[in-house]
Amino acid sequence: MKSFRVLQVAAASALALVPVLGTPAPASAATYCSTHQDKEFPTNGYNTDVTVKICIEQDVPTGAYRAIASVSWQEGAGNKFNNFDVHLRTEKYDVTFHGMVCDLTAQINRFEANHVDCKVAWDYRSPGGVTGDATVLYDIADDGEGELRWDLTGSPSM
Repeated sequence: MKSFRVLQVAAASALALVPVLGTPAPASAATYCSTHQDKEFPTNGYNTDVTVKICIEQDVPTGAYRAIASVSWQEGAGNKFNNFDVHLRTEKYDVTFHGMVCDLTAQINRFEANHVDCKVAWDYRSPGGVTGDATVLYDIADDGEGELRWDLTGSPSM
């Protein structure tokens, strides 16, 4: 019985340290984000709920910018999507200067719920009019619709 109590105290002590061990946000970054954008997809089994937030981040010391798409979902897992791609862009006055595609198909089909940050590489631009923007191209499994598009609202301008 005594060893059980020692384990309880050790577990409680370990949990108390979790906030201290968390990863802090970089002190040298400024970030502007859109509101959370939600969409319920009519997938096999339970509908899959996806939330996306688009941000633009600036590394203050260097002046570099990058776009970030913060994607979360619930009711994933199973063969939900044939394709789920986030096309993320860093833009200056709506002209793309850096972009990438994050293919989340396997992750959404594998995990019931999860969170993924998709990040474009850092790029150097003069300040003003810099935003993050994204579009999701998706194909729901077994619905016969083919590929569809979800246009997201970009971040505020930095």
